[in-house]
Amino acid sequence: MMPIVSIEIVEDAESAPLASATVQSLADALGELFGSDTAGTWVKVHTLPRTHYAENGRLLDTSTRPVMVEIIKADIADIPQLTGEATAISSLVAQQLGRPQQNVHVIYQAGARGRIAFGGELVR
Repeated sequence: MMPIVSIEIVEDAESAPLASATVQSLADALGELFGSDTAGTWVKVHTLPRTHYAENGRLLDTSTRPVMVEIIKADIADIPQLTGEATAISSLVAQQLGRPQQNVHVIYQAGARGRIAFGGELVR
């Protein structure tokens, strides 16, 4: 099953929209990282207004620019493999978006085999 990657970027209201070339570059780089065939990694990018994001106990300054990267795969690897992959993903996304790596957070969903269908066909 192809990885599905959802990226949510916290932005200020005056930030320029993300260019489609940047999204394509993210998809290409993540596809290479995952070893996907052509069209085998799907990437969706959403922005979240800074006014709709908060962290408990502190007010964020404008230098804090969080990015959440959510990954859906058929099967989830073991912890050592995920650790290396998460580091590579956060580095790649940070570089592509011009963000500090420490502000890129990777979230793995549970393995999707038997829980996701493409075109109505359940992945087995």
